Amino acid sequence: MFARKVDSKNGKSIPEDWLLSLSILLNETYQDECEKKQRTFDVYGQIYKEELLLVVSWLSEKDEYIAPITCFLSCGPEQMNDEKKVKSTQLNFIDVVGIFFDQVFASDDWSEFEPNWQEVNYKDENYFFKLSRENVNLTLEANKLLGEDFDEDEGMGEVEEVLDPEDTEYNQ
Repeated sequence: MFARKVDSKNGKSIPEDWLLSLSILLNETYQDECEKKQRTFDVYGQIYKEELLLVVSWLSEKDEYIAPITCFLSCGPEQMNDEKKVKSTQLNFIDVVGIFFDQVFASDDWSEFEPNWQEVNYKDENYFFKLSRENVNLTLEANKLLGEDFDEDEGMGEVEEVLDPEDTEYNQ
């Protein structure tokens, strides 16, 4: 389970168009590093009643067994309770991911993993992060094998409506 909060279950995926656009942005921004190391960015996100979770992994393109570098970001429901907050949180998450990977690429031997959730303040907002070697794709496959307890398509409640990609105001 990726979620920071123990009671975060049965989340919904963050809209695929937003995840894809973030993945493209990261792969284009860090194209030189990706080509040099033969890696690519993969982005995953969940919306739970209790939190919003974004996971960004820098994965090997040539060997799935080479450990990725993965950044997990989380925020509470108060940071996604209206459109303005959602947009602000999305932009802040992009910035924080960029700051993190800038630090990774600034050092040839970066290894400052933090497997426990830590709080970080960015633009007067509190977020949570952890840094690991977790392969998100393998974890997702394992969750599918585990069955209903890990079914990510079950109900979400009113939070889902705030991030609805069909909402015309959301897309502006």
